Amino acid sequence: MILGIDPGSITMGYAVLSLRQECETWGTLKLGRKGSLAEKAGAVFNLVQELIRLHGIREMAMEEFYYHKDPRALARISHCRGAAMAAAALEGIPVFEYSPMAVKKAVVGYGHATKEQVAWMLRQTFSLPEKLSGDETDALAVALCHLTQQRQLAITRQGR
Repeated sequence: MILGIDPGSITMGYAVLSLRQECETWGTLKLGRKGSLAEKAGAVFNLVQELIRLHGIREMAMEEFYYHKDPRALARISHCRGAAMAAAALEGIPVFEYSPMAVKKAVVGYGHATKEQVAWMLRQTFSLPEKLSGDETDALAVALCHLTQQRQLAITRQGR
């Protein structure tokens, strides 16, 4: 099982993807605009540990850092991102990071795809019964990117 995370300091998207490429669950942790950074980081940490234990997560994936116009917002997001990574590390779960372009390329086949194109492709791939939030879409996309990358690595290793 792969846990995809779209970290944030106001909302955090998550999705659990099986190795059979089935979306097991997804959701959004609503952290809100108020509350201390410590409380938010603690909530992220607790949710990630709960998801790891509940779903038997073996690997976690998230997007690499990207430029943000507000350095303070980037710092807050970084704390929540670190809390998610720490929760995974304490459970012995490896964390993999992918660039936004790599995620889009893995899902849509084009690294400059729009968010709408990514969301559409995910709805088609997983026959999702409902529209996902942007955070949930990003989390599922990075999980699918990771699964795709790992499958390609396995094929490459077999060809040696």
